[in-house]
Amino acid sequence: MITISSLIIAHRGASFYRPENSFSAFKFANQLGADGIETDVHLTKDNIPVLIHDETIDRVTINSGYVHQYTYKDLKELDIGSWFDPQYHDERILSLSELLEWLSTTNLLLNIELKTNKIAYEGIEKIVSKQIDQFNLRDRVIFSSFNKASLEKLKVMNKNNKVSLLTSHLNRPIMKELMALKANGLHLKYRHLNRRIIQTLHDNQLYIAPYTVNHPNHLRRCFQLNCDMIITDRPDLAIKKRALYLQSLEAYK
Repeated sequence: MITISSLIIAHRGASFYRPENSFSAFKFANQLGADGIETDVHLTKDNIPVLIHDETIDRVTINSGYVHQYTYKDLKELDIGSWFDPQYHDERILSLSELLEWLSTTNLLLNIELKTNKIAYEGIEKIVSKQIDQFNLRDRVIFSSFNKASLEKLKVMNKNNKVSLLTSHLNRPIMKELMALKANGLHLKYRHLNRRIIQTLHDNQLYIAPYTVNHPNHLRRCFQLNCDMIITDRPDLAIKKRALYLQSLEAYK
């Protein structure tokens, strides 16, 4: 279980202010004071882990097609920033190793979402886990996925891998799945957050991380419910609201 309460995790970096999963988004999240960053990993045609949310490049470039249809070299030539704002036309897709190299110079936590729920990237778990070891960052990395099989593979590879199941609903035997997986926590869509599931998770030494929480009132509710991590596009707002909430608690002492 995460021991520091209400860690602020920047979703795809500070993606409210910068192009998602770009270097500028990650660096800005660090500047804003986020406790960690979240990113999404797919594999290229030549098996390089790259940071992009969708299975295709259509939404964030002027090109089209699946990530796995392109080599890393080809993807590196594409502008992934102009869709957000023309001033970010120099932004390029990042490899996981590029991010890890930079991350090792910071104190940030890293949540890696393996995007294997729609495309089964053969060997992605082994490739990503190996890179984490190369940069000696295992203690600062949490793996999450909607695909339970990917998390199971990571646990088999190394029992010390921190894994968390992602889900957008609770109409399934979540606790049974988490215990079988020997998971560390649950990443749950915010609208399904409730006191009962949080208490059950905490009773079983598991953490809760709601996503994607951007509204001030929703952030305050997360603090009131004692959420361990909050995944947000607006880390600065979350940090501000966390400070105000802690001040309000002090006022009642």
